Amino acid sequence: MSNNKSYRRFAPISALLLLLMAGCTHMTKQAPRAFTGYMVQQKLPLKVGVNITGELLKAKGEYHLQGDVWITPIGGSMATNAPVLARQVFADVVEMSNGRLPANQSVAAILTPRVAYITRTVAATRGGESIMDIKVEWTLADSKGNTIWVNTIDGRSIGTRGSLTEDLAWEALENVLLKSQTAISSAQAIRHFVQRQSP
Repeated sequence: MSNNKSYRRFAPISALLLLLMAGCTHMTKQAPRAFTGYMVQQKLPLKVGVNITGELLKAKGEYHLQGDVWITPIGGSMATNAPVLARQVFADVVEMSNGRLPANQSVAAILTPRVAYITRTVAATRGGESIMDIKVEWTLADSKGNTIWVNTIDGRSIGTRGSLTEDLAWEALENVLLKSQTAISSAQAIRHFVQRQSP
């Protein structure tokens, strides 16, 4: 009888201890916004569809710290910025959803972004270095699905363990977008394709 009373007395405490040991899951807030700090350049004379996939919209990073899980959604920001980036490089851009063009639209090529990797390293001390790394794969295919060009671009930001994850993620995304502008606009395979489209 006394054993049952002791069990009932300590059961809630044991449950609380297990809950604390299990850790918590934290979702960082990453409100989609458009990056505007691109280099001004001459646009390639090509009509391109930017394909926003369901996979891209769901993209997120995850890292663990002292038993807690931190989740960083990045897909919404990437989906917002992919068409903005494309308009810095190409003369005409059409937004697509999961490979579907809007009615009465046609394009010469389709640009599809995919978040290949996102992670954050965390230092042992609060003032130690913390790195956020984002890799985005870009694929440009012609209207028949033949790959013209594919490349993975790496963006990185550096802070401390105390840096807000959303700030590091935005800085890393800015880095990815600027590097992507340079990579896409300078790619010889894309330039050759543009030349072949000229009458």
